[in-house]
Amino acid sequence: MEALLEIAENAVNSIEGFKATRSDFGFPPNPELGDIAFPCFRFAKELRKAPQVLANELASEIEKSGVLGSDIAVSAEGPYVNFTLKPEVAAATVFASSIREGLKWGQETPNSKGNWVLDYSSPNVAKPILVSTLRSTAIGGAMARVGRFRGYNTIGINHIGDWGTQYGKLAVAIEKFGGDLPENPGIKDLTDLYVKFHQEAEKDSSLEDQGRAAFVKLEQGDEKILELWRKARDISLSEFKRVYKRMNVEFEHYWGESHYLDEVPKVIAELKEKNLLEESEGAQVVRVTDDKGKEIPPAIMIKADGSTIYATRDVAACLYRYREFEFVRLTWVTGQEQKLHFQQVKDVVRKMAYPWAEKMEHLAFGLYRFKGLKMSTRKGNYVTLEEVIELAKEKVIEIMKSREGADLSIIDKNAEAIAIGAVVFYDLSVDPSKNVEFDVDKVVSFQGETGPYIQYSYTRCLSILRKAKEQLTDWPLPVQANDPCLKKLTEDAEVQLVKHLSWFSHQLDRVVEQNKPSILATYLLDLTKKFNAFYKDHKVIVDDPDLRTARLALVEQTREILESGLSLLGVPLPERM
Repeated sequence: MEALLEIAENAVNSIEGFKATRSDFGFPPNPELGDIAFPCFRFAKELRKAPQVLANELASEIEKSGVLGSDIAVSAEGPYVNFTLKPEVAAATVFASSIREGLKWGQETPNSKGNWVLDYSSPNVAKPILVSTLRSTAIGGAMARVGRFRGYNTIGINHIGDWGTQYGKLAVAIEKFGGDLPENPGIKDLTDLYVKFHQEAEKDSSLEDQGRAAFVKLEQGDEKILELWRKARDISLSEFKRVYKRMNVEFEHYWGESHYLDEVPKVIAELKEKNLLEESEGAQVVRVTDDKGKEIPPAIMIKADGSTIYATRDVAACLYRYREFEFVRLTWVTGQEQKLHFQQVKDVVRKMAYPWAEKMEHLAFGLYRFKGLKMSTRKGNYVTLEEVIELAKEKVIEIMKSREGADLSIIDKNAEAIAIGAVVFYDLSVDPSKNVEFDVDKVVSFQGETGPYIQYSYTRCLSILRKAKEQLTDWPLPVQANDPCLKKLTEDAEVQLVKHLSWFSHQLDRVVEQNKPSILATYLLDLTKKFNAFYKDHKVIVDDPDLRTARLALVEQTREILESGLSLLGVPLPERM
């Protein structure tokens, strides 16, 4: 389809008076109208003609010129000129572009586009991984995998929240309320203490001051508080990595806020040297603006009590990461509530005269709500990610056992993969800018626009291919790109499926450009619907050997793209359901 776009663009520009760009082209709402659409409104205004009249004239001129060759048809529909790859050549053309030595369909040459640093997940030490952390983890992980697939050297950094006033508060909580802590406390013990601190602070406001004072001591190197901090960090990292392993999530680096502490004095010194710091109510701040030059609240670099703040450490992290990786892109994957913070950080770096500040971006996402509740660890009304996975798993097992002829061995083997896939896909199917409302029955449904629905179609492809391999004496796959049998795929459902497969690379580029894994999720849902429409009306293992081979090739190509797409999203691939 990328090639067809280029051909359509060249065809329009071959006609005198036209100078179209790729952005002038679009896609017909109904695939029966064509594959590529060229609207004539802008040019009709310039040429002082009715758009419908111009579309007819342009289509006629292009057809007469012969520039399209015999494989592409051109027609006018109202004010649009539509270009259509003819059914009898669609499969051969599409499959030809998918077969490249050593690369999967849609994959670009590895490490050909530079370093892309992604900062995501970032749970806080002394707290479990909450379901709200899933958004950053799922979105960031998907962006990292898609970016790598499309040629970037993606570097995933888990910016653990392991420094700040909350660890002063934890030290106070351990000292005052930690008498019953077990010898080897777990993450829940630490979380309970954190909740206890804030419950007591509502009765005794001096506790907040004690927490802030303890953090100042931590920054000054107080060994007693440092030892408590190290223990809490070790307990937390061990727990985090266990959950990530369950989710099949990996990071190149676990670099928390504390990783950049040695860089902070250098940042402060540089800010002073460049006369960027000024005093405001006892704090040291930098005056900043947003990307449009509008003034926004100043970025605090040193608080009135002399301690640093997360903005200081984030600026230090930016300088450190560029020195290490010379990134072409750095993306923070965090909630929308941090929009102002990252505007401030970016402008501080910009004011420090680093031109690469423009390569930094904030991928902001909406809230994750569970039963209508905005979660707060401080108040103790939180839901952990693993609690959600277990809930989804219970529902999956219930659904699978209720089906006729249920195989308990398959259920035991695949229930976790289906549950995790359901939770992850549900999150990623929502546009990042929108909130996610968790409804477990909707999440795990095997019908509708869900992860299990796509996983089931993937296993159906595997089942078809397994049965064919068992029944056929000569296994015909893989077919060559120019195999004449592919011309047999002329039925509408076949052609629509072939053409939808061809959009895979284009959709991945849209994901990368717009920072929206939901684009890939939507594409996979549409692909699954088109595959099921094909399978519903067309038998694959037919008597005609050429048609049988062509349809098996179509199933195999569908399977490959479902496999790649789901893997890029982080959705597990069960072999049977």
